[in-house]
Order: sequence, then structure tokens, then C-alpha cells
Amino acid sequence: MQIINASKEICAQLLHLCEKLNNQEYACCSSLLTGSSIGKHMRHIIEFYEILRKGSELGEVNYDSRARCSKTEEEPDIAIQRIKDIISWLDQLTVNNDLNLCMSFDLSKNEDVQLKSNLMRELAYNMEHAIHHMALIRVLLTQQLPHVNVDVNFGVAYSTIRYNK
Repeated sequence: MQIINASKEICAQLLHLCEKLNNQEYACCSSLLTGSSIGKHMRHIIEFYEILRKGSELGEVNYDSRARCSKTEEEPDIAIQRIKDIISWLDQLTVNNDLNLCMSFDLSKNEDVQLKSNLMRELAYNMEHAIHHMALIRVLLTQQLPHVNVDVNFGVAYSTIRYNK
């Protein structure tokens, strides 16, 4: 399935980046990322995929309820293992489950809004979400870690890749 294969490509790009970075490069906070780090963006991407994996089994997804594992922000080896687990999950996907998406945009209340969604729609969202964060990571790589080579399409939307061709 197209969305699954594209998601695996995105995860593979993230995996290859983690394999190229040492702990300091991975965890170093940068003003280019508003005080964030590659590791923090990587953790954020990984946790969204993991929430979707768990939610696909439960029938409900809530991206707001994340663990925010600081070790994943600091150690690329942990991110590598978690990404490999995501790829394994993607390899096993065969059905497009219906899901309830829970979210809240109200800062004063902890009141969720529920929307109908499905696994493939949320997988597409996760992929686009990852690409967005990868584009930010690419800015840091270009400016501060130019020795770290990534795929020419790292952080570029599929529609932009097609347009550029």
C-alpha cells in the first residue's frame, strides 16, 4: 500500500540519520531549532507513530498524551531501536481500522473533541508531520552539521518532489 511504503521510506531516512550522528550532534540544542535538538524532534516524530500504533489496536488515538522520553532525545541508539520497531509494525499492517481521534485546542479546559478517522488517514498525517520536522532538522544539518549527508529528499514533501521532477 502506497501510504505504508512511503511511511517506511520516511522512517528509513530517520533511521539513517540517527546512524550517522554521534550523541553530541544528536542531542545538541540549537538556536536554529528554537533551542531544540535533532533528538527532540526525533523523539516527537517517534512518539506520534507509537501513539498511532497503540491507538490502532485500541480504536482511539490521542497525540496529546505522550510520554516524552528524554532518553530518546539524548541517545540515537534508542531512537534507532524505536524506529526499527515502527518499521516492523508498518511491515505487518494489512487493514485500515476506523479510529476515533481525540484532541483538544482549548487551553483552559482539558476537554477533548472526538473526530472519526482511520488508520491510513492517521498514517498519512504522521508521515506529513514527520516530513515537516525533518525539514526543520535539515536546516540544522545544513547550517551546523554540513558533514552529515542525508537523502536529497530528506524533509521534502512528496508533492514537492514530484513537482521538482
